[in-house]
Amino acid sequence: MFEKITAVFFDFDDTLQSRAGAFRLYCSDFLSRYFPEVTGEEKEKKMDEMEEHVDGGYKSREEYWPEMIELWGWKNPPELEVLVKDFNENFGKRVVMREGSVEMLKELKKRGYKLGMITNGNSLLQNTKLDSAGIRELFDMSVVSDDIGIWKPDKRIFEYGMDKLGVTKEQSLYVGDHPINDVQGALGAGMKVIWMNYGSFEGQATEGVEGIRECYELLEILKGV
Repeated sequence: MFEKITAVFFDFDDTLQSRAGAFRLYCSDFLSRYFPEVTGEEKEKKMDEMEEHVDGGYKSREEYWPEMIELWGWKNPPELEVLVKDFNENFGKRVVMREGSVEMLKELKKRGYKLGMITNGNSLLQNTKLDSAGIRELFDMSVVSDDIGIWKPDKRIFEYGMDKLGVTKEQSLYVGDHPINDVQGALGAGMKVIWMNYGSFEGQATEGVEGIRECYELLEILKGV
């Protein structure tokens, strides 16, 4: 099935990194800066609430922060624009890479595969994540949806990536966790797909698409190809 593959493209959040782990670090940092008097169990409770309301990152910041302000009864909070900027500037500085993900990327490079990154999100936030993770140099191309105004699952962003690497859809494999944005989007572009059965969409299998739970499994699948 993967004999012709010469390029492997990846999603970032909940594929190469634990988004939940990274967001937990951001929550702790945010509360330390805006609620320094809150500690211990009370801080843990607020962190839990921040995680519960963010909907895995798919809720807009403009909707998210007013919810938190109301929930906390936050008196005299910063302007919404300030909170949105804080999220986009500082969340990306906290990165929790999945175990073995960097080693996997290096091994794929060693085997001669071209590597691409195609991720949805705010330009500042996602690019900061890639820089903070220290993995950008491992990729032959990387694109954030906001950079070009095309968002997964639109097949054009996958075609953009393939064009940048000079590969065909038959030569391309995409690895991601989202059943629609990643799996259906890449399939719609004619790419082969491996579903990362991890994170917010764990257990939501896509029929006919092979799923993996650990990064090293991809190396096993491509072994000898």
